[in-house]
Amino acid sequence: MNKYFLSVISILILFQSFTVFDEIFFYEEKITNKGYVVIDSETNEIDKLKDLSEEKVETKIDLESIFKVANVEKGIKISRQCSACHDFSNNLNIKVGPPLWGVVGRKSAVIADYKYSEALKDYDKNWTRNELFMFLENPKEYIKGTKMIYKGLSKASDRANLISYLESLR
Repeated sequence: MNKYFLSVISILILFQSFTVFDEIFFYEEKITNKGYVVIDSETNEIDKLKDLSEEKVETKIDLESIFKVANVEKGIKISRQCSACHDFSNNLNIKVGPPLWGVVGRKSAVIADYKYSEALKDYDKNWTRNELFMFLENPKEYIKGTKMIYKGLSKASDRANLISYLESLR
């Protein structure tokens, strides 16, 4: 019985020594980070540079040429996401946000029954095509302090379509 036990133990010791020698001669550093890096500092800087270049391109866009090809029907589809908070009818019903009937060309913060944020009260401009175009891209950044929680429309054509639809509401 001892012969068999001794042979099994010696085989186990032999195999264990193989793993020890393997670790000594072929050592590889183990990866301690598990998973994937979602945001790398280098890619984050590249994204910032892309955003800056896109902003420069966007400011050079000729608004007149965009509005020439704007489609009111597409603007109606885009406005569906706004209808949860805004009324588009000439009844000027107040929902979460102010009504948008006749908003193009209207002075900001003039609906009497709606409580505007201080930022919009202080804005003191008319809602022209250009103002709406810039505001709808990112409302929180364009007028800091606005209550509007909408993230904005990044595509210039979508903004032009929506503004064309708003212009048709008269």
